Amino acid sequence: MPTPPESTDYYAVLKVNRQASLLTIKQSYRKLARQLHPDLNPNDVAAAEQFKALNEAYEVLSDPAKRRQYDRYGAQWKKAEKGYASTSHPSNRQNDDFDEMEFGRFGRFEDLLGDLLDRYS
Repeated sequence: MPTPPESTDYYAVLKVNRQASLLTIKQSYRKLARQLHPDLNPNDVAAAEQFKALNEAYEVLSDPAKRRQYDRYGAQWKKAEKGYASTSHPSNRQNDDFDEMEFGRFGRFEDLLGDLLDRYS
């Protein structure tokens, strides 16, 4: 039974340690891909699933930016990447309520701040 993608350890899939160089990752990927390739394992569902996981692991660990995200956030790296992307650029940011918030009787933020400072001076 294949491991769910959320809990897959890409380093374990590629049989390398966390400090592995890009060259080591590439060499391990090629070796395992030759063993698990669907053309060499026809009708082997387990090998097909392992090959798919192998490709996903290589895609992430061979890309320096994705690897940093994966190393930082682990299995949640995709969610972290999406969260970062949605707020990293103003055009990607959804309209948030604070942008249009009114401060009631205070009018502007400066008025609110001034009122608070006057009360506690």
